[in-house]
Amino acid sequence: MTVHRLVNLGFIAALAVAGTASGADWPMFMGDARHAGHVSGAGLDPATLHLAWRFDTRSEIRASPVVAGGVLFAGAENGNLYAIDLATRKLRWLYHAAGGISSTPAVAGGVVYFLSRDGLLHAVGAADGAPRWRFRTQGEAVFSTFGMYGAPLEDGPFADPWDFYLSSPLVHDGKVYVGSSDQRVYALDAASGKLAWTYKTGGMIHSSPALAGPNIVVGSWDGAVVALDAASGALRWRYQTETEQQQSIMLGVQASPTADRDTVYIGSRDGHLYALDAASGALKWRYDAKGAWIAGTAAQDEDSVYVGTSDTNLLLALDKHDGHERLRVDMRTWTFASPLRVGTLLVGASMKGELRVLDAASGRQRWSYRTDESAADAFGILAADGKFDTARLYAGGPHALQSALEHVKRLGAFIASPLWHDGQLIAANANGEILFFECAAK
Repeated sequence: MTVHRLVNLGFIAALAVAGTASGADWPMFMGDARHAGHVSGAGLDPATLHLAWRFDTRSEIRASPVVAGGVLFAGAENGNLYAIDLATRKLRWLYHAAGGISSTPAVAGGVVYFLSRDGLLHAVGAADGAPRWRFRTQGEAVFSTFGMYGAPLEDGPFADPWDFYLSSPLVHDGKVYVGSSDQRVYALDAASGKLAWTYKTGGMIHSSPALAGPNIVVGSWDGAVVALDAASGALRWRYQTETEQQQSIMLGVQASPTADRDTVYIGSRDGHLYALDAASGALKWRYDAKGAWIAGTAAQDEDSVYVGTSDTNLLLALDKHDGHERLRVDMRTWTFASPLRVGTLLVGASMKGELRVLDAASGRQRWSYRTDESAADAFGILAADGKFDTARLYAGGPHALQSALEHVKRLGAFIASPLWHDGQLIAANANGEILFFECAAK
């Protein structure tokens, strides 16, 4: 039996229960059940934006923080879920899971839900972190296969160092939906944790379910995107993206979908962003990223979807109707974190520890921030043009990839996606810092 430790720091009584999310809340991955990643008219002023404070977890953060009821909830790879009071800037409580937390929490009805690498979906009280229930999957793991990146077959399965995330829960209409490395989508009663239904796909699921009308939509590592009836789990449609079997690099849907009224948008490691009809799964259009993965989730507004790419280092705005480029910005390094649309502005976060605020129409940079570790570049992995020195990073063959990526993380890489809440731009990095940027007086 997994042992859990709950640390109550004496702030419980002051916590307003994070029940029904207010308009200012950001209670799940990308802000809502559709994963829109959009805040309208929020008053972000790049001219006065500055780092106001930070909270150090001292552990790698991959999952995006969320906010509900004036409390920020953030999971880290040390297995801790942190509840941070935004008014007092103090830790209220933490809950310890036996495995790292690479799943963005979801908050609903006074409960926080998240998946951890110990194979458990946890439900804990938002007010005090007290365990409500746990549900065990059949195991969480990193995607691995023989021969990946040219690794010798006799070395056995090679673990993909860029498989950062676990599936993040979606809470809707009294149910919690989550994917698992055991290839299943689970629907559980939100109050009791009792299993309502399960659906088995053909690959590991690290994509996070999104709501698209009466269905939930999710991607899997076999390259498929499936839509399941939210009430029954019945398969409504399935769309297959491309797969490459030689090294298993250009395959798999690592990204999570974003949905609007009639379309689901989702990226794939096959190098495309897909626009699929929400009712039938039929292809409307696809964008060719020229061999770069699209591993992050697209943010959206009425006219465009915004998404980052890996090797081509781009932040893109694509027309919702036909996929043509409205905007392309060179981020100089890989972008795994999902972008954020705030009013007329676009926030991008890159793997070299850089945040950028851009005009969403023109792409003109309005503000930027770079971590101290990135500026110092102690290992010398950034070239003069601000891009990664790939010759240095990749020297030593496939088994040097993991070490190279660890050096990238130490730059303060943004793997988690940023959010905007109540006048604050909030971003967590791989060095374990949660950074809070505010506007107005310094």
